[in-house]
Amino acid sequence: MICLIIIVLMTCKVISIHADEGQLVFTIKEPLQNEDGFRASTRTLERARGTSNWWEFHQYNIGIMNPDGTEFKRLTDDALSRKPRLSPDGELIAYISGVDGSKSLYMMWADGSEKTQLLKKIYNIHDFWWSPTSHAVLVVVEIDRPKDRLENWVVPVKGDISKWRTRYWAQGWLHWDVKGEKINQPNRRLIEVLPEGIQWPKWSPDRKWIAFITDGVMAIAAPEVVSMGRSWFLQLNEPPCGAIEEWSPDGKQILFYTSGDICIANVEKGRFTSYQNISLYQGRSATWSPDGKQIAFIGADSNRRRTSEIFIIDVESGNLKQITSTTHDYVDLHWQ
Repeated sequence: MICLIIIVLMTCKVISIHADEGQLVFTIKEPLQNEDGFRASTRTLERARGTSNWWEFHQYNIGIMNPDGTEFKRLTDDALSRKPRLSPDGELIAYISGVDGSKSLYMMWADGSEKTQLLKKIYNIHDFWWSPTSHAVLVVVEIDRPKDRLENWVVPVKGDISKWRTRYWAQGWLHWDVKGEKINQPNRRLIEVLPEGIQWPKWSPDRKWIAFITDGVMAIAAPEVVSMGRSWFLQLNEPPCGAIEEWSPDGKQILFYTSGDICIANVEKGRFTSYQNISLYQGRSATWSPDGKQIAFIGADSNRRRTSEIFIIDVESGNLKQITSTTHDYVDLHWQ
């Protein structure tokens, strides 16, 4: 274990970071300790009040642990916190807290201390991405107004917020450059050439490629090439795809789902070369290890309980290990 001393905002703090294996952050989902929570947990919820607001029946809090399942720790206790993501340097966690129609963006140290509210009472926060330099996050926010509701904001750890109000690039098209120093905006011709309806593309680590879903398959494009006026077409060997998670750290593989199974597509120079069903097991929130050799995901408990648990699978050998066995459910898994 390596201990790093980090000084931010004139605060001296010692944080333990597993430099090689990283850490897993996640959301813990539990029924509220009341009658409605009991009904929800036993699948007999009666909506006597005519509402289905999740916060009336369940609580969500952020947790962290090592990839071997040790040093499990709850980091929040407000029952409203979700979607944690560790910064690339492993020192900070950004997360969303609040109910529908009033969400806030928070940041805290990886040990759960010094929670800071960066955005307050936003109508909705759809997604966010850390800068590769860990100095800020790019956030997709939704404003409650008649049209053009989505905006992209850059929210720094320290400093002023920058805002982009553009309907063309609001759904994941704006992205950090490779160095993490600024936000890049694609050429408008990119949307004109690619198939209609593409949303939330996944950018490769070198920012040269995007993966996206069109007509039920996962496709790849080179934004700079397409924007130069060249045509784009399917390779005709694209895999069926329900959702895309993320590129591998080295940009040579893409993690995605087909019929709920966790799959990997191998990519070379923007072309698919092979595919692999890595799990033979339905899962969600799949995420790469920092070295790209393992994948963590959330799946059904192997002892056939109704909880969901965290598993880790070795990409090369296929060896699968369940690292948790608890009385609650997990969501929003992230490995950094």
